[in-house]
Amino acid sequence: MLPHRECTPTMKRFLVGVTLAALFFSGTATGNSQTSTPAPANSPLPRLSVTATLLIGLPRRTVTVTDETGQTASYSGVDLGALLAKNGAPNGATLRGRAVADYVVVKAADGYRAVFALCELDPAFTAKIVLLADQRNGAAMGSDVGPFRIVIPDEKRHARWVRKVTELDVVTAP
Repeated sequence: MLPHRECTPTMKRFLVGVTLAALFFSGTATGNSQTSTPAPANSPLPRLSVTATLLIGLPRRTVTVTDETGQTASYSGVDLGALLAKNGAPNGATLRGRAVADYVVVKAADGYRAVFALCELDPAFTAKIVLLADQRNGAAMGSDVGPFRIVIPDEKRHARWVRKVTELDVVTAP
């Protein structure tokens, strides 16, 4: 056993700081015990394989844009936010609190991925158009970009215009 020593003010501040740091990093200081692990497999947030049946019953829209080749083209499909909302993603009044940090990962057949915050897909937050297109100039898209493609008319760069979309994964931010 160590001899008894009086705790100096400096030692007290140090001990309080270490205790607070331990509480903060364990998540108990804020009452938040959530760790940065991914959402469990039984999470209510959708993970969707993109097929033509997903688009059934959703309103269609058409946008005319200049694509990455500099050509003007009309793309038709469904609003990505509406598709996700129909399949269980938070939207409208339910898109608040912690759900504001949720996001969707758009995955392509070639492994390419792009991320969108759910807020930027919700008409209650923005007028931004993010289209999951299945037609270009009135015809099904060719295999070089389709059968599904993300089209975002107001973005200056086409980096998130994902070609050959295969999956949509809604994720809860840690």
